Amino acid sequence: MASLPVSQGVSKRAQWFLGVSACFALLFVWLPLQKLLWQFLFALLLTAVALPISRRMEKRLNRALSAFFTVVLLVLFVLFFIGMLVPPLISQITLVVSEAPQLYTWLLDVWDQFRQTEIFRLLDLEGLSPASWLSAAAKWAADSLPGMISGIGAGIDTLSRAFLSPVLAYYFVRDRETFSYQLSMWVPAKHRKRILTALQEMRREAGGYVRGQLLVALVVAVLTSLGLLIVGVPAWLALGLLMGICEWIPYIGPLIGGVPIALFSLPMGISSLLWALGVTILVQQIEGYVLSPRLMAGATGLHPVYVLVLLSAGGLLWGLPGMVAAVPAFVCIRGAVRVLYETRK
Repeated sequence: MASLPVSQGVSKRAQWFLGVSACFALLFVWLPLQKLLWQFLFALLLTAVALPISRRMEKRLNRALSAFFTVVLLVLFVLFFIGMLVPPLISQITLVVSEAPQLYTWLLDVWDQFRQTEIFRLLDLEGLSPASWLSAAAKWAADSLPGMISGIGAGIDTLSRAFLSPVLAYYFVRDRETFSYQLSMWVPAKHRKRILTALQEMRREAGGYVRGQLLVALVVAVLTSLGLLIVGVPAWLALGLLMGICEWIPYIGPLIGGVPIALFSLPMGISSLLWALGVTILVQQIEGYVLSPRLMAGATGLHPVYVLVLLSAGGLLWGLPGMVAAVPAFVCIRGAVRVLYETRK
């Protein structure tokens, strides 16, 4: 009996040594692991979208066929979507770049006319001008361009390596109980039920948020693009896709996406500007009163103040990706903490 504390002490020291060694080993292989991690993230995202579809198909087909057809259909849809959108999107981006000098000249003319008004003199806006805005934008672009080019290159390289993600997603969907059981064996038996319940809540929260947000962003992008096409705004597809991407940023995202729409509709006249803003506001009303209540009901349940604080914190820590990931990460953590607190006894 006297040797029991010694063996326990040796065991704890051995566990501590193994943990420290594993951390150092992880640091040495972190860069290769990052590329593999992105493949797993793509696979998990594809799994979150494919899982409810596969469950419906399993009523008529076996699980292997359901998982296979679901993943293949989703991959084909993504490839078709990219193939249909990339050529016109490139042409519209080229159009935007070619029209940027004309837009700047038009802004200078409008500013010169505004300088002659009494309001300009009352507000004392002499220190502000489109030239100063352009200088600040050029300085920001010069400072950010190397990082943006590096990020684009890394993104292209990451997407090129994502070919393994559909295969992983197929096995995640087909053998989901097996993976769940194997992962549960890593949790101590006395805490297993609480931890697994918390993980299940995190998966439910994350899956519901991602699926709902994808559908909302897709519908907003389509409706905005069609509306801008009808009113005759140039680069309607690029602006609509930008609005759909900004939809991932709660509250302030539509404001960010609305600024380019206003800028590229202004040179066409006040009526075009009003029509473009009307389309944007109408789509946002549809999103706020129809889409989000149906697709995102109960997904967050956060007060707007908390959402804005999360966006600010995410933006300060990780920039735009942090703003996008702040709310879903908090929702997942909140769900896990709630389950752990409710089952603490």
